[in-house]
Amino acid sequence: MTAPAGAIVKLYLDTRREILPGDVVETQTGRRYLVQSVRIQERGKHVGRKHLSVVVLAADEPTPPGAMVIVIRWYRR
Repeated sequence: MTAPAGAIVKLYLDTRREILPGDVVETQTGRRYLVQSVRIQERGKHVGRKHLSVVVLAADEPTPPGAMVIVIRWYRR
């Protein structure tokens, strides 16, 4: 099931890139998410993983001015 535009969802990313609130994460399908908060995992199996709280952007919604667009590619679980 796909979350509608405006929904707040959680994403978990394994990346070395810095991600800050206000950035936009874009998947290979073109779906975009506005980052609200970021927590970096400090312990356990996936140290360094970024736990993001994001808002789903509508397909026709413009990228906020000054936002860094971070393109990601999903991998199999």
